[in-house]
Amino acid sequence: MVPYPAGGGTDLVARLIVPRLAERWKQTVIIDNKGGASGILGSEIVAKAAPDGYTLLIMTSAHTINPFTTKTLPYDTERDFTPITPLVAGAIALVGSPKAGFDTAEKFVTAARANPGKYTFGSTENTTRMVGELFRLKSGLKIENVAYKGAAPMMQELAGGHIPVGLTSPLTVMSHHRAGTLRMLAVSSGQRLTALPEVPTMAEVGAPGVDQSAWFALFGPGGLPPALARRIRDDVVAVLAEPETLAKIRDLASDPGGEPPDQFAQRIKKELVTWREIAKEAGIEPE
Repeated sequence: MVPYPAGGGTDLVARLIVPRLAERWKQTVIIDNKGGASGILGSEIVAKAAPDGYTLLIMTSAHTINPFTTKTLPYDTERDFTPITPLVAGAIALVGSPKAGFDTAEKFVTAARANPGKYTFGSTENTTRMVGELFRLKSGLKIENVAYKGAAPMMQELAGGHIPVGLTSPLTVMSHHRAGTLRMLAVSSGQRLTALPEVPTMAEVGAPGVDQSAWFALFGPGGLPPALARRIRDDVVAVLAEPETLAKIRDLASDPGGEPPDQFAQRIKKELVTWREIAKEAGIEPE
């Protein structure tokens, strides 16, 4: 289950990993895209599935943010899912629309400071929204969020110049960045990315303190037997270690995952605390 539309980062990660897993498992593995509500609609299907390993979820780090942006979730974030392992991790990029006149961070920041309230930023799910809100908060810019159902529709709007900037993962936008149809203006990491040395950090463009990574990870329904979770994780680690897969991940300015299920579950708990505090700081109320 990919709870976002085809063409976005989560879908890209799924199509990178799933065919290799299917070969290992000697079974057909179907990717089912169910976009909507920052991944909540598709996640609910997995939360209610049998914990037999035949229904799995590839979800973004919005999993640990949705409880603080959504008043009522149709599942319990911890109880109803079994964390298996992160697949890919990396920074979030502020992406500009050359057609709207924003091919550098300096141009956007200057225009936004000169015209408070005029400009918006697009987000694709609640991870990108939260990083965008942090960028707004730390930069002091008066910009408002426009939410999209996924990265693909947002990038279409950016490419057409209908919105000035948006936030998404570098792996999602890399081909557009290299083609020049969209430009990564800044990244939410503490230092510049090796694959994108020309792209400054958000701190460098006037938003100090924005140092947040995002992940795409594999979950099972709650109650998935620990031995089965470990076996699936081991197969994922083997796929991530394949030279061709690893090279593709690195080329997309991202890092491979592979954390064991118990360690990943502990990270989920810590991130729930972190994002609760960030949501409070940014003044975000559940809707």
